[in-house]
Amino acid sequence: MRCGPTLGAASVLAAQQEHLGQVTFVMFAYAIGVAIPLTALGLASRRLKRRIAPAMIRFGSKGKNLFGAVLVVLGLLIATDLDRLIEAYLTQASPHWLVELTTRY
Repeated sequence: MRCGPTLGAASVLAAQQEHLGQVTFVMFAYAIGVAIPLTALGLASRRLKRRIAPAMIRFGSKGKNLFGAVLVVLGLLIATDLDRLIEAYLTQASPHWLVELTTRY
């Protein structure tokens, strides 16, 4: 939704303090035009949230445990310096252009 030019034009008209009735109409139309899609999005997202909330809660608890396990493994790799060996292997196995792209900056 591109609001900038329309709101900017209405603001310039209001700043000139001429044709205040026209400015009021433009600002009112702008407000209605913005409010309708935002209200529709809000109502749709509320319905969607109600429908998928139980699945999100189940996935969230499983995901939390999985993410914790991944962090423990990464911590062990870093503590034993095995992360550097894996990095060296992946660097050698990667195409040259990818290594050049990722290490350039």
